[in-house]
Amino acid sequence: MQKNDFKIVPKKEKKGFSRNLIILFLVCLLLLLPFAIRSFVFLIAEFSYMTWKYSVSLFLKDVVLELTFVILFLVVLVILCTQKPFSKILLRCSTGLGILYIVTAIIVPRLPDFELQTFILVGINDVIIFEGFYFIIGLVLIIFSVLMKADLIIKLNWKMKCCR
Repeated sequence: MQKNDFKIVPKKEKKGFSRNLIILFLVCLLLLLPFAIRSFVFLIAEFSYMTWKYSVSLFLKDVVLELTFVILFLVVLVILCTQKPFSKILLRCSTGLGILYIVTAIIVPRLPDFELQTFILVGINDVIIFEGFYFIIGLVLIIFSVLMKADLIIKLNWKMKCCR
């Protein structure tokens, strides 16, 4: 290089969410906030008043649904703070919620005070194997997490190829 020559270094682009995406996540947080607060209060009230003594199956279904709202709120909050939409926390939470819903779909029909409120997915004679609503939600959440995991693997492989 000569005396007055200089090297131009390209500016690194800022990694993160665009303004529109941040606004979308904030709207999502504002919509989930009342449900998360209500769910948190509901869970505390249900456990303190021991309402499971009246109907265990209905109590378990309500707890799973309320936990879903609290976990969704926390996941959206973490994604907004870290600015990583396909992070491992989303993958783990969707897998955990899917497993929780499938376990609920299997356990709840076997409780003595069970009343069918949705539909039966698999039933033999008068024995209900799975409650359809919770089983399908769990299956969709697990499929969603498998797709996200595949997307993460593809992105990692692509980054590894680009670095070589």
